[in-house]
Amino acid sequence: MREVQSFALSKSILSIMNKSRDKITYSKATLGCLMLLVLSIVLYLYFLNMSVVHVVMRTEYTQEQNTLRTEIAMLEARYIESQHTIAARISSLQGYDTDVAKIFVSREPASLVLRDE
Repeated sequence: MREVQSFALSKSILSIMNKSRDKITYSKATLGCLMLLVLSIVLYLYFLNMSVVHVVMRTEYTQEQNTLRTEIAMLEARYIESQHTIAARISSLQGYDTDVAKIFVSREPASLVLRDE
């Protein structure tokens, strides 16, 4: 009878140890899941922050690009104005005068043109 009791006692101890091992395994799995959750949250916040930073940088670059385009347009306008001034001076030095009355389209009455073949 003593053997049966010791066998039953050892069996109950083994079952308790197996349960404690299961608990330890479950707690490791729980700890792993919690670490994965924390890591996911940290990565989400990091990528969200980087997204905001890139949007701000793109906005700044767009504003800088618009400013540069405006400056280029102003420089081109000054260049064309200077080019016309220089061209007018050179033409006046060579004796050319400006012709104010310019005619682009003939104002003669329309006539019918027949083709002879």
